[in-house]
Amino acid sequence: MTPPVDLTLTRRARRELDDCVNFVGRFPRGKPAERKEDLLRGLQMLCKAPGRNPVEVRRKTGIELRRHYVRQFAIIYSYFHADGTRPGGEVSIRAIRHRRVRDVFFGVREVDGLPDVSLDTSDHLTV
Repeated sequence: MTPPVDLTLTRRARRELDDCVNFVGRFPRGKPAERKEDLLRGLQMLCKAPGRNPVEVRRKTGIELRRHYVRQFAIIYSYFHADGTRPGGEVSIRAIRHRRVRDVFFGVREVDGLPDVSLDTSDHLTV
């Protein structure tokens, strides 16, 4: 049996997830609860097939950024293949932006100074 892929969100990505949901909630037909569920399903999908999206940006340090669209949002993430410390690999969510942002990769940092937040994707993902 293949070990599960670890999922982490930077603190910035977690904050942006909340910001995106709150943004949708400001509109009369926004349905923020549904959009949050869409985003959480998108995170689960990334754990099932982390290599499905091509690398779009390579940082000087070797970090590769990928983009995955969920409804009107772009999830920016890095996928680290399985190794001794991550037997199933790791999906690291770096940012969650509205897709209308001109450059969704702009300002995505490699480290935000705080430890990442791990999430359990085994059954139902909650943030």
